[in-house]
Amino acid sequence: MKMRFVTGLVLLFSAPVCFAQDGFMTGTATVHIDPDTSAVYSAALAGYGVPREGRFSLTWQPVQSTSNITALTALNGKLYAGTSNGQWLTGIPVADTFQWKVTGKAAGLKTLTALNGKFYAADAANEILEGTLHKGGITWKKRGSPGLVTALTQLQGKLYAAAGGMLQEGTITGGKISWRSSGTAPRFISMASNGREIYGVNSGDSLWTGIPGGKAWRQIGRRNDVTCTIAVKQIVVLDHTLYATDNTQLLHKGSHKTMNDLTARALAIRKNNKTAVIVGIDVCGFNASLGAAVKDAIFQSRGVPPSAILLNASHTHFAPVTQTWITWGDFYHFPDSNYLNNVVKRGIVRAIERALDSLSPSRLYFTRGSTQIGHNRRPGANSAKPYDNVLDVLKITDTENKLKSVLFLTGCHPVFKNEGEESFTLSANYPSVARKLVEQSTGTNNAVFIQGCGGDINPVSSDHRQTGSELAADVMKVLDTGLQPVNGELSFFMDTVNIPVNPWSADSVLQFKKANEGKTGDIEAERNVRWANLMLERYRTNTVENILPEYVQTINIGNWKFIGISREAVTEYGKGIRSIWPDQKVSVAGYCNDVASYLPVAWHIRAGVYEGFGSFLWYGQSGFPPLDIYERIIEAVRKKNR
Repeated sequence: MKMRFVTGLVLLFSAPVCFAQDGFMTGTATVHIDPDTSAVYSAALAGYGVPREGRFSLTWQPVQSTSNITALTALNGKLYAGTSNGQWLTGIPVADTFQWKVTGKAAGLKTLTALNGKFYAADAANEILEGTLHKGGITWKKRGSPGLVTALTQLQGKLYAAAGGMLQEGTITGGKISWRSSGTAPRFISMASNGREIYGVNSGDSLWTGIPGGKAWRQIGRRNDVTCTIAVKQIVVLDHTLYATDNTQLLHKGSHKTMNDLTARALAIRKNNKTAVIVGIDVCGFNASLGAAVKDAIFQSRGVPPSAILLNASHTHFAPVTQTWITWGDFYHFPDSNYLNNVVKRGIVRAIERALDSLSPSRLYFTRGSTQIGHNRRPGANSAKPYDNVLDVLKITDTENKLKSVLFLTGCHPVFKNEGEESFTLSANYPSVARKLVEQSTGTNNAVFIQGCGGDINPVSSDHRQTGSELAADVMKVLDTGLQPVNGELSFFMDTVNIPVNPWSADSVLQFKKANEGKTGDIEAERNVRWANLMLERYRTNTVENILPEYVQTINIGNWKFIGISREAVTEYGKGIRSIWPDQKVSVAGYCNDVASYLPVAWHIRAGVYEGFGSFLWYGQSGFPPLDIYERIIEAVRKKNR
């Protein structure tokens, strides 16, 4: 499936300041939002429902060879291991490797963890052993058996033992361990903990995370034989870093396969008592709840009203999941909350605040060109092959006309390549390539890309580097051509257009479910069953929605009108909205404020293509749009005349 990534826009009120000749002040900031391996060990990549097994960023970097390790854990900044020949090893970090020493005896350990300064292991007889360090090495005592044990770890003062798809919780009291069931778990062969969650790996080399007694276990990695190739035997967390041994006794360090170019980029524009901040966020998509959280944070820190803030998604298909996709595979149902809240949300807020802190006198110029990086991916359903190839550029200079920053907008999916290593690599895709080349050519350090109405537009080239290079060349071609000064005051408005939908009846949903059941491995059939289950639960709880709320935000920066619409708007919306004001400078972006579904036009719906039908199942929507959805939105924008 196709979805992805976020570039944001934001507008704010502020106190009066001194102005440049034209009255504008601008500031820029860039904050990186790549996941940190010390906080997020592996991320599911958003944007596609295929492959069925999922795409994950986890990759393993070789650290060193080891010998005969059968059980591994960490304590107080060191690794500890038991070996097949009965040795107890201590691994001391030295630079990027470990110095191993034999420091005692430990016969027959098959899994190992550390808790409250002691070690707990299971041997071949499934006996739990408690190990205490002393100057002479380590002493072991038997502490009973909970039954079959394939993996041990600890979390928040409790022991956890896994075997046969079950998890047991062990409470230590007076040297004795009492065990009770703690629910199901994947068939773990090794477990570890970072103090917040439990991580486990199964014999299929899939990595999972979860909290006992919490939500279902969530898969966060798998062996794909492209970027993640080892057969994992043991995992351990040391100083917030994930390590693993494989079946060749090689120790590996976990990391993300990444281009390290995911960012939140803010451009703040102030005049008199009002401020506009345009923020480009490299995520695939986001729910309205993320926008609300960002707006509230800015309001709390700067007093900026939520109605002044707009977010726009650039939609890269190679960023971590940042929204809820219930009808996808299990690993897409919920984004990693640590990444979403502590990296993405915090990064957007920091970018806005830093841009506001760097305001200085500026001049703004608007120019328009064109680009041919995209094409309509549904030519069979519409022989006209619509493609809005408009390329809008905002040039910002200081009062001496020295270039400060560039914002550019066009509509095209950042979707290629979805094969080989690139398919599993975190990346901002072609927008990052274009930004870097524009920065190199102009000497600026904060080019901002804004995604337009590109819902049904894919790149012509399958190489994102070529697409980015072509787009950058088109930006540079128009950057000093046809420049029109931006003058006037700032204003902004948020409107909602409620599009009626007609959900299927509960009986129709049930029939749809039955028609798709029993087709294991058929991705669309499995999606259809999950969607049907979601709808049946909505009927049970009376939460079926009969409208699609479409958010339309208008930002007037002097005589430049910027309109951001929500959802994955297809290409016709850009031209259609611009035609309302044929004599004005008007730019239109999709993916703004909420990426809850596609926003098709009649021909997508009539043809039953992905944008007009299947995508609404992938997005878990309650209904499908009417044929006149385009006319309703254009007329609503025309009537408001913001």
